[in-house]
Order: sequence, then structure tokens, then C-alpha cells
Amino acid sequence: MSTCSRMTHGLRPLTYVLSSPSVLRTKKFVSVPISTSRPSHQRRYFQGHRAQPRAALAVPSDVRDKELEPTPIQIARVSNVGGDDAGLPLEYDQEAIELYWNKRSTASVKRLAEVTAAFTPWIIRVAMDSAAGTLKENGAKRAAELRELLTRLGPTFVKLGQALSVRPDIIGPEAMNELRDLCDAVPSFTNKVAFQMMEEELGKPVSEVFSEISEKPIAAASLGQVYKARLRSNGKEVAVKVQRPDMLRKVSLDLYCMKRVAIFAEGVQRSFTAAQTDYTSLLLAWAKGTYKELDYQNEAENSRKFARLVHARLPDVYVPKVYDEFTSRKVLTMEWIQGQRLADCRPDQINALVSKGVECFLFQLLSAGFFHADPHTGNLMRLDNGQLCVIDFGLMAVIEKEEMDAMVSAIVHLANRDWPKVIDDFVVLKFLPEDIDTSKVVPVIGAILDQALEGGGAKAINFQSLSDELATVTFDFPFSIPPAFALLLRALSVLEGIALVGDPNFKLIMESFPFVSRLIMTDRSPALRVALKQILYKDGTFSPKRLRVLLDSSQGVINEGDAFVDFDTLSNDSKISREAIDFLFSDDGSLIREILVDELAKGIDVYMRDAYHRTTVSFQQSVPAPLRGFLRPPIGVPQLIPVPFVFGPDPYFALPPVDDEERAFLYNMSEIVEWLVTDAASSGALRPSVIVELLPEILKKSSVIGRQVAGRLGETFLRRLFDDVLRGNGEIINGRRRITLPPQ
Repeated sequence: MSTCSRMTHGLRPLTYVLSSPSVLRTKKFVSVPISTSRPSHQRRYFQGHRAQPRAALAVPSDVRDKELEPTPIQIARVSNVGGDDAGLPLEYDQEAIELYWNKRSTASVKRLAEVTAAFTPWIIRVAMDSAAGTLKENGAKRAAELRELLTRLGPTFVKLGQALSVRPDIIGPEAMNELRDLCDAVPSFTNKVAFQMMEEELGKPVSEVFSEISEKPIAAASLGQVYKARLRSNGKEVAVKVQRPDMLRKVSLDLYCMKRVAIFAEGVQRSFTAAQTDYTSLLLAWAKGTYKELDYQNEAENSRKFARLVHARLPDVYVPKVYDEFTSRKVLTMEWIQGQRLADCRPDQINALVSKGVECFLFQLLSAGFFHADPHTGNLMRLDNGQLCVIDFGLMAVIEKEEMDAMVSAIVHLANRDWPKVIDDFVVLKFLPEDIDTSKVVPVIGAILDQALEGGGAKAINFQSLSDELATVTFDFPFSIPPAFALLLRALSVLEGIALVGDPNFKLIMESFPFVSRLIMTDRSPALRVALKQILYKDGTFSPKRLRVLLDSSQGVINEGDAFVDFDTLSNDSKISREAIDFLFSDDGSLIREILVDELAKGIDVYMRDAYHRTTVSFQQSVPAPLRGFLRPPIGVPQLIPVPFVFGPDPYFALPPVDDEERAFLYNMSEIVEWLVTDAASSGALRPSVIVELLPEILKKSSVIGRQVAGRLGETFLRRLFDDVLRGNGEIINGRRRITLPPQ
């Protein structure tokens, strides 16, 4: 939604009051001894349940006066009694909405006629342009017409347009640009109506709840408006969001009409074009989220859940407190926030918050799977203490674990410019169908992503530009963006725009990579273990250099090359830090240690075999040629290996010769030793005092690692032993025969 699209209690409109001295001086708080009339059955209810939300009255009229304990099903599916919206579902239910408005044909036919009269001429013009091949030529004109008619039809249609503005798979770039300008700001409704709504929802007069309340709304938008108030119970300043009257009825009626327009558009599409867009399914997905925004209790729960998730992980992120006793489906009371919206902050203040914002968003998206889908500059604030404050949780999205892992993999592949793997990730994320011909898609999508990654600053990878570019290929390939990812794409675009104000050289992908690196090194999900090995293993061989690059990137040291992140080149700022050593020997580093144990065991095995065969060759060369045929290998070397003598003194079955690939591996392993021994001393990154401080923990972990390496070596020996026994052949190696078990 646009920056003016949603009424919130502490952002653009509210912080303007706080940050503008002239407005602050004129703002008045007044006592409000208000008493409004209620139906008799509501008065009875409020007398017995004064602080309960009105949603609990979800009972049929014929049993209204009976004692009932409302069940969750009643609360979730049936609207309040005594209002015009009685009988409407409280959660989106397409069939229930159809049934409701089919019974009220006068109102539904009238609104449907208005909507049809607005949309039909436009749909026909677009279809004719498509049939005549002039759609691209007239695209900008048709987009402007669409924006005007959506604005004319009211808030629900404006919200639909805002949702379409991030759907390159549905509309073209011209329409996307036009719809981004949509704003759902509307005039406020009267205090009398607002205060009556508060009284009915909270079950008591406004003056009993608040000792002070602003003379006028602080902010107003399509769903409701906000007042600043002070709680009588504790004197705390709060923001009170009140829903416009009859919103459930109006929104449900518009959704009822939209479905019919979608069906009509599909029919025209089939008649005039080859496209097969399922508009009704897309509308259904969007309608569910829009309907939820009408439930302020859902927003309150979202806020609490978000606060729980970020509290332990992100101490620099603040979420306002919800006052549950003064919150209902149509009234939301939250802590008043003293601060500035990001749009009003200086570039240096924004820049100081960028890393916190990126960390917060990535945690939501890639770790928690529950993200704020509308992070515009009105919903992000800078508190006076420098914290980042997030508010307005009406629009949230849920990401499944499989999708989170696929996104992490996509970032890794994007960083490495591995376009075939990126396309595979797109298939997992359902951007592309499983039966897509990747040979045709990879060059096109790869070219777009290549172009998006070129340059620096705002051109580094502009998600808004990327969205526009993808819109140009959606008609050539079956490219589709799931609803949650449409919200994600918009959120990324908005966050990128905010960050670029603070830092013109900001690159979102680069800024995200430290978080992604830490996640890859600690998450044990199968998909991320694959991603980790794709980074650490080059051409099937473990690369210590890549491990070091990954550790560097987790600390924000990233080397840029032709790939977005060059895993094969160390940065000039690369260094061993206490954090890196501490991580390797911490519980979080266990995944990396497991890989290192395997590689160290392999390295020791290769080293011992190489040393054995070098010693053998050297010893044999020191003996006169006529006597070499009578010699056995040096006794000292094989005795170092636990070889049972029952198999004879010939150690070839346990110590096969080293091949060229293993010698290369041995060289690679020496890089780890060089890194740990020489680099720390030369760079001064890790002082001896720090090593001494970490030594007890290192020794403790090292003893465990040593036992694990010994265990791996034993497994390797036994595997070779039983492999040799099971084959039972008399293979000749370097002129000598393997010794196998004697026949029984």
C-alpha cells in the first residue's frame, strides 16, 4: 500500500503532530463526558460484560436472551447482532458473502451496476487493443484510465489497485507505474460516530476509558481513523484506531461485485486473447488478506506475535504495546509512540537504522516466516533513543519453511550468478511451473538478472526496476508470483528506497548476505545444508578459501567480483577475528565443525598414505637394486596404523597410493593451517591475549574434534578393509598382491 494508504497510530500522520511545533501547540485534549444510546439488548450485554468486545454477541436473534457461551466458530464466522452487517462472515467466506448479498438484491444490483458501468468499457478497450496488436502502444493510456476508475469506485478498489501495482505477472510496467500513485486517504468521519463506535465496542462510555482525547482525528484513511488519548486507568498516552461504520458491509459488497467483474474479464480474455489468467483465484487470495484487515483483534494478535519473535533476537527493534482490554474488532488501542517517521528523518539518521532494518526484515522473512507486508515510511519510525519502531500489523504474510529455504538458496545462487540454479529455486517457489523448459527460460531471466546486478548505488539491484523488467517477460513465459511474494517484492522495493535515501550506494543483496551467511552456517535444514556445500565445495572439492570467505561475509566483509559475491577471492579486509574463532568453537558452529571433521579426517588419511608411500619409495631407492625384491615395506610406518597382523604385513589394502586429486586436496588443506597460523600473526587481527582467553574453550572443543577425527579415520580404515574382503580379489598393485582373508 502507498505511504498514505493506511491509517496508523504512530507514523506519518501522528509523528507529524509530534515533530511539528506549530501543530503540537494547537492540538487540544478535551474531556469527553459522552453518552450514546444503545439498543436494549446491547445495554444488558454491556452491563454484565462491560469490557468484552462486541464480537462476543455472535448469536442468532431468537436465542439472544438465553445464556450462551460463544464458541470460537460463532465468533469467527458470524457478524455482530444489532447492526447492518448482521449475518456477514467475520472471516472471509466467499459462499457466505454470496448468500448474504444474493438475498439483498436491491443493494447488490445497484452497486454491481456502478462497478460494471465503470469496468466494462475499459475491459473491452483493452481486449480490442490486444486483438489489434496495439496494447503496447496504448498501454500508458489504458493504465491511466484504470487508475482513475479505481479511484472513482472507492477504497476497496483502491486497495485492489495497490495490490496489482506489485504484480508484474498480471499487468504491464505502465499500469504498475500508474497504480503506485494510488492513495486511499479519505476525509475523516464525525467524532459523534467515532465515539459511539468506541462506546459500543468497549462496553462503557468513552469518558470512563479515557481522561483525555484529541479534539480531532490525528489521521484518517479508508478503513478508519486515529485519535490520541490518555487512559484513565493508568495515565498512559495511547493511540486509538476506530473503524469506519459499516465497513464490513461495504467491503464484502465490493468483493461480491469484484468476483463478477473477474468472471466477465476471464470471458473477454478467452474471446479476444490467448492469455489464461485466473482472475477469480487471484481475487480470492487478495480478498482474504483485505478482509482480515477489518479485524483489529487480528491486528492486535499480529502485533503481539511480532513482538514475541523480535524481542529476544532484535533488541534494537521496538513494537508498541497493545491494550487488550480496550481493543475489539473495530477499536484498537496501542501505546503512543514518541518519534519520527523515517520519511522525516535526516539521511544520516536513516543510514544509522539501515542495518537494523535489514536485519529485522531478513529475520522475519528467512527465519521467523512471519513478515510485515506493508513496511512503508509511515509504518517505520525512529524513536528518540535511536531504536527502530515497527507499527501497523494489519497486513502480514506467512512464509513456509520450504519457501524460506528456497529463498536463501536463491540468494546464494543470485550472489554467484548461477542462473540455472536460480531458475530451479523459482520452480520451488512456484514462480515457474515444474514442467518449464529451462533451456529457454535461463537465457532470458539470466539476462534480466545480469542487467539488474550491474553497476552500483541505486542501480546495483533495484527491485522496482527488476519488477518492471520481469513484467516484460510474463507474457512470454508462464511466470507467476504467489500472493505472499507479491507483498514481499513490494516490501523489498520500499525498504530499498528508504535505504537509498540514507546511503546512495546501498545494495540490498550485499547488505543481506551477512545474515544469509550466518543462517547457512547454522541452519540444519536439508536445503540449506545443500546451499552450504555448494559454497564450500568447488568442483566437488572442499575449499578452505571459500570457508574463509563465508566466515568473512558473516562479519560483513565481502569481496565483490564478476559474481555478486566472489567466493574464490579473499577480500583485502579479510582477517581472523575473535568472532570467527569464537563462532567455530561455539554451539552455533557445530555444523561447520562437522564438515571440518570430515575434511580433516580425509586430510590426515591422505597425508599418512602419502607419507607412507614416499617413505617406501625413498627406502627402496636406498637399497641396491638386486636386493629390492626381497624387501618388505618399513616396519615402523605400518605399525603406526591399526592394521591387524592376521592380514599380514602388507599395508597396501589400508594405505592405497595417493592420486593427483588427493594431492591437490592435501594442498588445499594446508591453506587452513596457513590461515590459522600465519595470517593471524601477520595481520594482528587476533592478538595472543585473545588466543589465551579462548584457549580453554578451544582445547575443550579440540579434544572432542580429535576424537571425532579419529573415529572418522577408523571408519575409513574399516570401509577399505571390508571392501577388500568382500571383493576378495588378488588385485596386483605396483607389482605386489593384496593380502585377503585366508579361505575358511
